Amino acid sequence: MKEAKLNVKQDAVKELMPAYFAVAFVWFTTHFGGGFASGAQVVSYYTKFGWFGVFTPIISQAVEAFVFYYAWKYAVEHKLFDYRSWAESFYKPVDKVMANVFEIVYNLILLTATAVAFATGGATLSTVFGTNYLLNTVLIAGAIFLLTIFGASVVRKAASYIAIFIIVGILIVYIPNVFANWSNITQNIAGLKSGALPSDATIWDAIWRSLVYAGFQSCCLGAYLAHSHALKDVKTVKKAASWGFVINVIILMIATLGIMGFYQEGILTESVPSLFVVMNGVGSNWMVPLISVLILVGAVSTGVNLIFGNTQRIVTWWGRKESPERSKEMETKRSIIASIVYVIITWSIAQFGLLPLIAKGYGTMGYVAIPVIILPLLIKGIRGWKVEAK
Repeated sequence: MKEAKLNVKQDAVKELMPAYFAVAFVWFTTHFGGGFASGAQVVSYYTKFGWFGVFTPIISQAVEAFVFYYAWKYAVEHKLFDYRSWAESFYKPVDKVMANVFEIVYNLILLTATAVAFATGGATLSTVFGTNYLLNTVLIAGAIFLLTIFGASVVRKAASYIAIFIIVGILIVYIPNVFANWSNITQNIAGLKSGALPSDATIWDAIWRSLVYAGFQSCCLGAYLAHSHALKDVKTVKKAASWGFVINVIILMIATLGIMGFYQEGILTESVPSLFVVMNGVGSNWMVPLISVLILVGAVSTGVNLIFGNTQRIVTWWGRKESPERSKEMETKRSIIASIVYVIITWSIAQFGLLPLIAKGYGTMGYVAIPVIILPLLIKGIRGWKVEAK
């Protein structure tokens, strides 16, 4: 009887958080890094393109949803759950070149985004608590390491809790400011449409920039493939992509509208636009610490998801010539070693001034990802592929 009750409770827990929600939250928490939390990416890719920026988040997130849907679908149908195995199969017959390009793109994003997580998180903790920057980055390194060594289920569970916290935090920050500044938002949109407010951006500029953003975010695909084994069939793949789209587009559009309310007040030149919103809008006294925490959590969650994606790739490669039993037995130990190596590398990049050097290539990844990731997945996904019997 007790066992039956326990099974019922476990089923209830699973029902409350299906795997496709957890995977969708991994997408969201990777997307929501320091750049998103600070509002800098929202301005750079959307708001500065005038009133077009109000709806172009829908375009970028729709492209990402289709890209991730086809990528997960291919992974599930071919039983390929680490990004290297996936790439070597997906890019045939040009896999010798394209699989390596895909890996370079993912690793460049991993190194830079995680190094930014250390730098941003360390600076944020110093600002909020006055603690030592170096000590802060060591603590962040420890948190990232611990969250990446215990397997995909722990990462998804952490992503789910973090996602709920971030969503609630973003709603708390932006919803009151959207309501309080609604007249300014509508006035600014109307002024940009009519030409009363200056803007050189065309609709094609805005659409292209949103596609570049989709490409930039698609570079994180390796992190999402590491969780594709939780999606049991194409039906759950579709649910993960659909819910991921809904969550990401709603939060992104709310942030865009919140920033649009201050379009005429110089927000486009602010380094931390979200901080500008709360300091000049509703809740300036108590929302500043909340924004700081969101920036910290967003940066760390991105680092965790990206490093875990590469840890899975290394673990699979390491055990490629072993029996499944031996590979499973060594999985945790190898995950620890791989995580330590990547945490040390990215921490070092943040500490020793190498970030600007790495970031030079980082800025072009959105353009590179369009022919390397987006177009192949959309073309091959729409055309369909043959699934060989296992």
